[in-house]
Amino acid sequence: MKSFLFFFLLPFFTFAQYLGPSTTHVLSNGNSEGYHRPRVVMTASNSPFVIWSKTASPKEIKARKWNGTAFDSTVSLVNSTLKPAGFIGPEIAAKGDTLYLIFESSLHNNHVIYLKRSFDGGLSFSDTIRVSDNSNTHKFAMPNLTVREDGNPVISYMECLPGWTHWKQMVKTSFDFGTTFSTAVDVSDLVPGEPCDCCQSTLVSSGNNIFLLFRNNDLNVRNSYIAKSDDDGLTFTAAQDLDDVNWVLNACPTSSPEGAVLGDSIMVIRRNGGSGINELYKSNVNIADLQKSYFTQVESSGSFLQDQPKVATDLIYFVSVWEENRNGVKECFYNVMYPNGASLYNGVISDTATIGHKVKPDITYGGPFAGCFSIVYSASNSKEVHFRYSPIMFSVGANEIHLQNKKLLKSVDLLGKMITPESNKPFLNIYNDGTVERKVIVQ
Repeated sequence: MKSFLFFFLLPFFTFAQYLGPSTTHVLSNGNSEGYHRPRVVMTASNSPFVIWSKTASPKEIKARKWNGTAFDSTVSLVNSTLKPAGFIGPEIAAKGDTLYLIFESSLHNNHVIYLKRSFDGGLSFSDTIRVSDNSNTHKFAMPNLTVREDGNPVISYMECLPGWTHWKQMVKTSFDFGTTFSTAVDVSDLVPGEPCDCCQSTLVSSGNNIFLLFRNNDLNVRNSYIAKSDDDGLTFTAAQDLDDVNWVLNACPTSSPEGAVLGDSIMVIRRNGGSGINELYKSNVNIADLQKSYFTQVESSGSFLQDQPKVATDLIYFVSVWEENRNGVKECFYNVMYPNGASLYNGVISDTATIGHKVKPDITYGGPFAGCFSIVYSASNSKEVHFRYSPIMFSVGANEIHLQNKKLLKSVDLLGKMITPESNKPFLNIYNDGTVERKVIVQ
């Protein structure tokens, strides 16, 4: 039996890609449960795992896990006896069902950075593993981490003298799943000045390459930098300033650059106030030489302050989220963009029916349903942790478009769901230049 492939060439379709968020899941409510700075990671079987801080006494680190139909009950990952501390943190990273939690503790006067790990998707966690140096001469704060492709963690934290001066950005890596770590390396030594004293670093990985993103302070020029390791984080040999406009500020902005890897580049989102307005900027940074392709705004809204960005990718698009005050109330906004940085859609991701500020969002790809992103944020007025999942939706328009060389990104059905084409069923091929072909295989 012969198969025939029909092309519906005129008109072609162009899509606007936007998020279609689910109803809001309230994961935590009130000071007794905590609601500060939530984070979300994806475990195996697309199961979101959410953590947050309870900052009211007794201080704890809480979590909830998706069980396939709903979120399980809240559990305490770190109780008050471990004295979780710091205004930034904790952080969590995952690779499949391997999870690592890192946090700052005030058990020691100089503070301690602890790691806990899970190999069953967050159902149980190990005892604490001390990952900062055992030192009476330095203090430690603001930890972060990523997970390499082989499931091993790479951690970062800040180190300073007992008087909270002379800051450094330190990195350690593990080759035995967090049991032991390499000697700490001072990554900030690659650039002039010293790192901002209240800006946490972030990490991304690609193969053997580890990238540290951090905000620097060179005589009050507070630009964002990227540093590269090509040996799993054991050494860092190159660094670049990512900002075209110097942000001169006599204070630490408490805002970190964030990155996501797609192919041979990293999309980096960060705040810069060098123009006089605190806005978010994006750059596509080449993995090989750390050179950026552009320095442009994520969304020019004209508001006074865009802050706390996060970015994730489904390996087709990037989605960034952030907090912003546009009408007297902070909401969490989002932007969908192509791999080349071209913006496709801007919108609000927080539940606007909930009165009050929504702040400090986080995003990861995956969720309760295939092909969606998972987003969390703090509804600070109502003192709640909110979770929403959202697929990328498509708004269809018809245009006359000429045939040209282009790369196929994916095939979807007429509702926008990703599929493998089947005989006698119409489908759409989406290409990297934004064009769409409607096809059907007749057998």
